[in-house]
Amino acid sequence: MSPYLVAMIIVVPVMLIITMRQSKVINLRSLILPATCMVFILLLIMFSDTAVKSASNGIQLWLGVVFPSLFPFFVVSEILNKTRFINALGVLLEPVMRPLFNVPGCASFALAMGITSGYPVGAKITAGMREENLLTKTESERLLSFTNNSGPLFIVGAVAVGMFKMPELGLLLLTCHILASITVGIIFRFYGRSNESTYPISNDKIWARFKKELIKNSKQNINLGIILGDAVKNSISVMLTIGGFIILFSVIINVLIDIGFISFLSGLIFVVLSRTDIPKEMISALISGFFEITTGANMTCNAGNIALVDKLAAVSLILGWAGISVHSQVYSIISKTDISIKPYLFGKMLQGILAAIYISIAARLPHTAPLIAKSVFNERIMQSEFPWINSFLYSVQNILLSLILLIVFIVTSLIFSFVKGFVCSRKF
Repeated sequence: MSPYLVAMIIVVPVMLIITMRQSKVINLRSLILPATCMVFILLLIMFSDTAVKSASNGIQLWLGVVFPSLFPFFVVSEILNKTRFINALGVLLEPVMRPLFNVPGCASFALAMGITSGYPVGAKITAGMREENLLTKTESERLLSFTNNSGPLFIVGAVAVGMFKMPELGLLLLTCHILASITVGIIFRFYGRSNESTYPISNDKIWARFKKELIKNSKQNINLGIILGDAVKNSISVMLTIGGFIILFSVIINVLIDIGFISFLSGLIFVVLSRTDIPKEMISALISGFFEITTGANMTCNAGNIALVDKLAAVSLILGWAGISVHSQVYSIISKTDISIKPYLFGKMLQGILAAIYISIAARLPHTAPLIAKSVFNERIMQSEFPWINSFLYSVQNILLSLILLIVFIVTSLIFSFVKGFVCSRKF
């Protein structure tokens, strides 16, 4: 164990004892956060070089990739929510979204954007829909559990190309990640069912309801300047919050690695799991991924003497879980609503486990390698230097892809509705 870590373990209890002696009534829970902050400040002083370099890397990641990638998504989602066009679109998508996920049709927008963009776009759209009363509290929690996902840019580019150096793995990782997300959504359709009543739309009333919503929207007194200004202002605010969390957790995880905390904790877990074949390197990577997704995935890819299938399963687990850093961003986004974060955390844990299972099965199937070698993603999106303009263009491209997915959802919904109506009419 690092001597610095030993010093921290000694200093914190001493400070708590001194504090307790000075007060007759002590609320121990109220001391946890101040004590943690004091330890963090001391670590920043002791490891100032690591802190500065980590913060600098976090800023570069935020400005160079995250900001230009996510900002257009946030602006578009804000505008669509304010104009309530999503509410009208949701009427057409109700026949698919309600049976599969037990959420309104408008939730398909969060699903499409969440799949094509990345963390935390799904959370931002879900929170926006809740604020506009397009979703109930239960539906919001249900939707949040499976629509906040890692995007193709990170999975295909950063992980497959940048970390594994194997572009052909990108499509496999992304497919298993999306399948795990959809599976979680289907499982969570049963969440909170006893607390609400569903309201299916009759097939013969879908078009009537859709036209009614469009007419209602057309009668709104919409000021484009105000809507656009509010969308940009709110999106900038969210992006600043996300940037702060990225920088903060970049510092935290690297300081924990430097003081030997990650190594110490993985050693303890390794002793407990001594009868298993899990290497200590893998345990360290998973612990790091528990806190921060990028560091954990990178450590997993660089771990030696571990089979590729096991690395893929571990990375999929980390991608599905997303890390405390992402969850902190989500918590800050939904804090202004009545959405509980507990179902979301359980959903992310379940998604990580399912993604690991799916990729373990898929990687062992015959003919998998030739199929994934035909990945349609362009390898150039993940060079070591990724100019911000490429991130912005990639984001715009994904917005178009999201709209295409919505069109596919609508066509599927209408076909499903027509077939259902035809079958019901034949019965009578």
